[in-house]
Amino acid sequence: MLDVTPTNMMAEIRSAERLRDGHIAGMADQVERFHGPYYSEVSDTGAYNGENHYYEYVSLIVPRLVYDTPRVRVRTRRPGTQGMVAEATRHGLNRWVREVRLRKILTELATDMVFNFGVLLVTEENNRGLNPIDHPQMPGTPMWPKVSRISQQRFIVDPVATCMEDARFAGHKWVRDKADLLKMAKDDPDAGWNAEAIEKMATTSDERELGRKSNNDLPDRDEVVAYEIWVPEVDLDESLGADEGFHGTIYTISVNTSGDDEKTAFIRKPRPYYGPRWGPYVFFGLYKVPDSFYPLSPLVAVEGQIRDLNNHVESASNSAAKYKKLILVDNTDPKFVQRVKDARSDFVIPVSGLEKQRVVQAEIGGMTQQQLAYIQTARDRLDRNSGITDAQRGNVEGRGTATEVAVAAEAHTVRLAYIKQQFADSVVQGLKTIAWFFYYDDRVVIPLGQEGQEALGVEEPWLVGGDHDPESGATFDDLELEIEPHSMERTTESTHSKRIMEMYQLLMQTAPMMPQMPWVNWSALYKRLGDALNVEGLDEMVDMGVVAQMGGQGGPEAPGEVRYANDVGVA
Repeated sequence: MLDVTPTNMMAEIRSAERLRDGHIAGMADQVERFHGPYYSEVSDTGAYNGENHYYEYVSLIVPRLVYDTPRVRVRTRRPGTQGMVAEATRHGLNRWVREVRLRKILTELATDMVFNFGVLLVTEENNRGLNPIDHPQMPGTPMWPKVSRISQQRFIVDPVATCMEDARFAGHKWVRDKADLLKMAKDDPDAGWNAEAIEKMATTSDERELGRKSNNDLPDRDEVVAYEIWVPEVDLDESLGADEGFHGTIYTISVNTSGDDEKTAFIRKPRPYYGPRWGPYVFFGLYKVPDSFYPLSPLVAVEGQIRDLNNHVESASNSAAKYKKLILVDNTDPKFVQRVKDARSDFVIPVSGLEKQRVVQAEIGGMTQQQLAYIQTARDRLDRNSGITDAQRGNVEGRGTATEVAVAAEAHTVRLAYIKQQFADSVVQGLKTIAWFFYYDDRVVIPLGQEGQEALGVEEPWLVGGDHDPESGATFDDLELEIEPHSMERTTESTHSKRIMEMYQLLMQTAPMMPQMPWVNWSALYKRLGDALNVEGLDEMVDMGVVAQMGGQGGPEAPGEVRYANDVGVA
């Protein structure tokens, strides 16, 4: 078992920080090149880059990953006993993602991911937007899942782990005003804060220790730094166990006490972690590096090529800046020299006995064809490796054949689809963590709104955490959660109109067939078609009860009794 004494825990933390710092060492420079030298005049914001591939990549890829708020679909492996729970969870999640404006934080995580990696922390907080008397089952203080982005400079993980599932600990650094922390300890003695240890904590203004950008003009805020570490393999004696939703232990460790960096202490009593077994952290990364926890981002993979291209662009720019066009004139005739200087463009100067050698036009400096050729070669190589082409930029010059453009588009589609999948998988993991609290925590009570009312047939539906039937044998793992296809992507007005017309034509063509072919599970078919068209609720646009009655009346091709796929065990 991991040694969880303060001294050893701090040694583990320092080792994890050294490994992390090695992976994000170049990120600060990349970010400065991304926003350029004109982003801020307060501090040094990096050199000018003629080819800002960072901005180009972020501006083209991030909107494709998250442009709109995701819509969630929840199914269950046990629809008989969990059908209502799955439906309530779906509407609860879709309402939650809108109210917390999840799209904003997902945009930040998508940007983090293409630069290096992103981390999402899922906790709970008081839901101040609900009145405790609104629902009879509402606790005195209703809770609400909360998500926070953790900066790369503040996240730590077991340095020998190769994935989050293997990590023996994970955590993050946080910063607080010392006075606020002491007040919190005195106002809430049951929370387990150690006021004596907090008193000994040394304040710091070191930006590196605080995990933030340098700002010399910022006054000292008397801030202290501590770490929150989740250790999944340690279960305290007072823990109620995994059956009650407690998985591992949270340790809160001070960075230093009494000004001594080597002396550490727990500033809060270790406490059982209430949450899913996979922990409170959701990791966002792209390309897996064998036997390494930290992923490879697209911008890190082509960093050398970006710098090579910019070096040659800068060299060509300097050559262009030194370009001069000169006119050399024979100085034996001062009047002739003056007439050449004073002449306007296209002005004819008659000169008797003019010799060709008396006026010579010369050019000095400037870019060479070799420079331009290599810049184009370097740019093509960078575009090929990063997957950004003129077609993706919106610049189509028609230089390639139709076949070449189609092949390039297909390659880009596969590459982008993988990036989308990796990002969506992490989003699903985060939403699954949110859903866990919806399922188990009886302090979570959420009104489901009009959509929930229509779907559940209840006058005023609520999601009540912990309200599932324990006697049914169903568990949270029986729920299956996914993001509705295309829900996070941008839909243009023309695309939306096209889909609506396709939906209309589809309904008009298939509706007359329903009474004639009652053995087809039309609801399931329409649900699949709705997913393909990115039209939510297509299966709800036909009253299957009326269709059943029409089929039961008989007809030249209709059977006397309607039987659906569910009746014969097909679906």
